[in-house]
Amino acid sequence: MLGIKIVTRFRFNSLAKLAAGLAFVTAAPLAKGDWRVVEHPNPLGPGKAVDVLHDGKAVARLVHGDGQIKPFLHIFGGGGELVTNPGLDKEGNAAGLFSHHRGIFIGWNKISSELGKYDMWHRGGPGNGRYDIVKFENTTTKNSASIVAHIKWRATKKDASGSDVMITERRTFKVSRPGGKYTQVDASFELKAERDISLAGDLQHAGVHFRANASVATRNKETSYLWEPPNAAGKGKIVGDDHQWVRLLFPIGKHWYTAQEMNTPANGVKELSWRDYGRFGYFLAKKLKKGEPFNLKFRFAIEEVDAPANAPKQSDAQTKASHKLSAKRYKAFLKSLKK
Repeated sequence: MLGIKIVTRFRFNSLAKLAAGLAFVTAAPLAKGDWRVVEHPNPLGPGKAVDVLHDGKAVARLVHGDGQIKPFLHIFGGGGELVTNPGLDKEGNAAGLFSHHRGIFIGWNKISSELGKYDMWHRGGPGNGRYDIVKFENTTTKNSASIVAHIKWRATKKDASGSDVMITERRTFKVSRPGGKYTQVDASFELKAERDISLAGDLQHAGVHFRANASVATRNKETSYLWEPPNAAGKGKIVGDDHQWVRLLFPIGKHWYTAQEMNTPANGVKELSWRDYGRFGYFLAKKLKKGEPFNLKFRFAIEEVDAPANAPKQSDAQTKASHKLSAKRYKAFLKSLKK
């Protein structure tokens, strides 16, 4: 009987604390344009979540921790719909095509050092390394919120000093809503080699990528891409030194979205990769000496758009307008880097 009373009291206290917490979240006054960053368990599957809230609504979510193969950033639509691919269902089972592609993410499938060779792209089997977020330094301003994660890329072996760290990273996702019309993510990956290391692979399995919602794979005949430079040719890839931006048009339910990734010349990108099921991104390989930094900057723009006039294809006028807008946003991105 005593045990039952203790359990009952525990449940009551826990529920009371939860209710109080929810009351604070819902009752706390929100100024117009209010930005917040909130850490909590991942409601869509295993691991933990860090939400970026704008006016009380989730705009983006960093997912990480146990049960997840790598940290990645979700994007939400204006109605709370998930625009990006979670990879797992609520029970933690793989869901959809190529479930290792999740949201906005970084990785290489061939990382090598004296600690061995590791696949930090698929991260699907034994012998692979892991990403360990050791702390957050999240911030907010009047017009944005930033998730700042300090990450250690760990091997399964240790060196003579007892360290298994291959790379230390400071990853920043600065989220904003320019003009309240679309979601902008400034993604910064500040890597530092903790030993001589090679980051390699191929354009399909390495780099910084975006993956649309899993449902897009079932409608892959309705997706389309634009990119700059526009005269570059290729089937699923473009090789060159002048990569500027790439934009995907894709459907989710009755709604249409675009996702644009913008590159900077300093990144050293050599190849662009895309697939009709909604995964695209830039590939770059790098060899680093111990202590050497490797900093990457990309910008993403995600928004809901008008349906294609000639569904699933845009009209010539729509395509021209889309290209013009993408070029304008890319120009603004480069300008922001000079501030």
